[in-house]
Amino acid sequence: MVTKKQKTGFIEAIAPHPKTQTELKRRIRSMSHSDAFLAVAWLNATQGKPANRRVLAIRQELADLADARETLRQQRRALQGKRGQSAPEIMGLHAKRVTLAELQEQFRKRHNVLNVRLTRYAHVPALAYSPEFAIWRFGMVPKRPSGPQIVIEDQSLRVRINESSVIAALCRLAANRELHKVRLCEMCGKRWRVSERKIDRFCTPKCREEFYAKSDEYRERKAANQRKYREGLKRARANGVTLR
Repeated sequence: MVTKKQKTGFIEAIAPHPKTQTELKRRIRSMSHSDAFLAVAWLNATQGKPANRRVLAIRQELADLADARETLRQQRRALQGKRGQSAPEIMGLHAKRVTLAELQEQFRKRHNVLNVRLTRYAHVPALAYSPEFAIWRFGMVPKRPSGPQIVIEDQSLRVRINESSVIAALCRLAANRELHKVRLCEMCGKRWRVSERKIDRFCTPKCREEFYAKSDEYRERKAANQRKYREGLKRARANGVTLR
């Protein structure tokens, strides 16, 4: 399967070292966008296939582990430097530390299970030279390509994407806390999209409009606008003004 040509902004991962923080952040965003774009294209092209379900299961586990990691971070911060002054306070803090230790152990076990699942996908390092820019591109490519494959074209660049490639992209996004960039439309629940911001939730303007049209806030605002219109119409008629 070949997707239509479009600008994906594939990053030159090894290039002259960024000279400013702005340039560095731009390059990181470009790399994340490339990973998100590849993952979204593959997920939309392979819906209903076993490989798609396997990848989505790992994506969900990455998201759940991210939530668990944030919970651990908040609880550790809440306990930092705390010392009880009385026996009840000391016992309460001890109970919280025990709970935190249990959560850390649960996280460790889930993390290890995920790594075992990832052993299904073998990758090897690879370099590609760009004569046009005179720089190297570095990446991890599947040693044993698995699952359905699609081809994405970006001008002269052709990228083959398979299950292993998508897993690597999702893991990179998760490691950078940018897994939210691969998001399922909250309205249709069918199309995946690249979400540059956490507030980007819909695959098309149509889905966005339909979502808000069904919201209570939208209905209340629409009802208020209708009441205001009718009141204005009534006043106009009372004053002998004909509205066209």
